[in-house]
Amino acid sequence: MLTCPLTPHLALTITPLPNQPVTPGSTTIPTSSLNPSLTAPSYPDPAADSTAKPADKTINQPVTSFDCPALFAILGKMPSTPPPLIAISAGIGRGHPQYLDSVLYHLSSPTRCIVATGPFWSLARRAYQLGARGGILTSIYNRTRNQAPTTLETALSKFPLARRFQNYAGISLVDHPLLARGFAQSCRVAYLHGEIAAPACAAIPSAWRTFVPLDNTAHRLEALGVPQDRIVVTGLVIEPQLLPIARGAFNSRCHRIRTDQPLTIAFFTSGAYPAPHIRTILIAIRALLSAGHKAVVFPGTDSKRAKQLTARLPQGVTTVTATTRAEETEKTAGLFPQLDIIVAPAHERTNWAVGLGLPLFALLPHIGPFAPLNYQFACQQGVCLPLTDPANFGATINRLRREGKLLRMALAGWEKHPITGAKTIADYIARFC
Repeated sequence: MLTCPLTPHLALTITPLPNQPVTPGSTTIPTSSLNPSLTAPSYPDPAADSTAKPADKTINQPVTSFDCPALFAILGKMPSTPPPLIAISAGIGRGHPQYLDSVLYHLSSPTRCIVATGPFWSLARRAYQLGARGGILTSIYNRTRNQAPTTLETALSKFPLARRFQNYAGISLVDHPLLARGFAQSCRVAYLHGEIAAPACAAIPSAWRTFVPLDNTAHRLEALGVPQDRIVVTGLVIEPQLLPIARGAFNSRCHRIRTDQPLTIAFFTSGAYPAPHIRTILIAIRALLSAGHKAVVFPGTDSKRAKQLTARLPQGVTTVTATTRAEETEKTAGLFPQLDIIVAPAHERTNWAVGLGLPLFALLPHIGPFAPLNYQFACQQGVCLPLTDPANFGATINRLRREGKLLRMALAGWEKHPITGAKTIADYIARFC
């Protein structure tokens, strides 16, 4: 495993992923300089001011967005002086692209970001949607993804996009193991593995660097064959908008849990809108309202499915709608100090339970290879429980509160792990660009 010397940064130019609106212009955001003399990752508390409000920064403001055909229609081929860094997203789900969003936020130089397109990637995104529907499809999807790399995955290096990057001297920063596996044979790949979980499909021994959040993740990937000197442990990759308000939100949350005032529970669905999860959410919300608590629902960025979910909610529920990840993140930050518990799949928001002291009730069944391992880690840390009895969810919350368990869950997730992984990754990459 490697350590990451920190380097000073003066400004930030952000390039969006393609699901963000594209308009002309650019956004430059000053950032505080860091001590360049440090020789190992430093994890200062970014939320020392308990009264801080959400930062005015916005993530991935529109600059220019490229998909693969558009990029090479413009470039034709890699120019004689190619950019030192290109970010590439698989565009699958929310978690992987959100980790990339967070790192791009901290980069000090303009970064071209593209999303993989073509028949294979359309199929991969479709498989993600189908695999989340529950029943036999989910079983097949989970079993397939939990296996070691398939012949199809290994053939990615022969795809046109990967061939276009042959001998590219810069760094390709990718957000998904499928991309990392395909590009590693063509160029220098930095694989952003933001998940705590490390299933077999996430082990890419040939990647130049694999960025992981925790030692636990690194040890697992080493056991799966990734060389130790190619793994960089960074800390949890948390949305930058949440960091300045994290401490104040945690203190307020603990105060509310200690009292008898109503609690606010936020519900998040995955980008695939799994039917079993939706059913659980609807039942649990009614139970919460009956017990006198408050519910906030984030129905996701798929406008059609978000409307369908919202139409089924009972009266008295707050809904937070958004059409892009950036908008959803900003609105989440605005409400974050009010949240006491989250209900969500054990995907990227597991990091909030593990690193920000926000108790998690995990939606079941688990979808994909990452969720069960994230869930296992969070449960072992004492910050997560399964939502197995939604009809009695309100009563369960009240009981856990009386017993002190809910407060212990919050305390177990605060100041246990570094939470500035996104900036650490950006600083590390900056040394080579």
